[in-house]
Amino acid sequence: MVASTKFPQALNPGDFIRVVSPAGPVDSKRLTVGIELLKSWGYKVELAQHALEREGFLAGRDQYRIDDLTDALHNESIKGVICSRGGYGVVRLLDFIDWSKFATIEPKVFIGFSDISAFQIALYQMCGWVSFSGPQAAMGLSGDVNLRSLDHLRGMIDGSWRRLYWRSNEDKIKLKPVRENEAEGFLIPSNLSMLVALIGTEYMPDLSGALLCIEDISEPPYRIDRMLWQLRHSRKVDNLVALIIGEFIFEGRSIVDSVVKSALDHFGNTGFPIWRGIPYGHVEDRLTLPVGIGVQIDKQGWIDISEN
Repeated sequence: MVASTKFPQALNPGDFIRVVSPAGPVDSKRLTVGIELLKSWGYKVELAQHALEREGFLAGRDQYRIDDLTDALHNESIKGVICSRGGYGVVRLLDFIDWSKFATIEPKVFIGFSDISAFQIALYQMCGWVSFSGPQAAMGLSGDVNLRSLDHLRGMIDGSWRRLYWRSNEDKIKLKPVRENEAEGFLIPSNLSMLVALIGTEYMPDLSGALLCIEDISEPPYRIDRMLWQLRHSRKVDNLVALIIGEFIFEGRSIVDSVVKSALDHFGNTGFPIWRGIPYGHVEDRLTLPVGIGVQIDKQGWIDISEN
């Protein structure tokens, strides 16, 4: 775990949120829908300079995306930053970011998901910033998630509902056991492909004491199996507190059963518990999970933010 964890201040009505595109190119129509939703929540929203650019499979040149990202996070007038979408491209930026500057400033609300996991994990590892893994402006807020998922994101960023269950009807999330036991530690939610891509780099955190929550999309079962094998052989999960298996979608259907089998094959001799059933992934029913926050799971599978 990093030496010092820094939680961002909640957003207030009238605060400025800037939209950045550090990965794949964005659909402007979908982005407009997401921006209008943020405005309806009372925020002022502006686009980063290069947010709508496109260069092949990227949202513009690497340097443009770095400039937009760093300027948004350093700008004192900007209180929140939300990514337009994931896709691919964030890992290309990590070596060119001056992490020492982030470490000296107060964290602000940062929202990303999927490919953005690589930056969020690096931000936690290098600077101790807690960020939010949840719906993005043009991939989530644009109609890809349901109302209670939007409500959960809103509650996380405005500070009114920082729990790991829905507040509309106070339904708590009860995980399903694969290999059950209680667990308490810090939460690392991540796209599995991005997590594995960080192995062997300075951006990969020490997962000792972590509850690792994974999800992915468009990866066939054999690739998921290979990534779990690589994760095990990296020794990064030797002292994991728990593995939480989120949603895995391939060709429009869930392959969670296959992922669970692979997890048992590769982690069957380890002592940490394995749970499934958390609404987290590329699905419309989606919790917003804070990266690096303290979390606990009791023996029955009820999960929430730790009170300690």
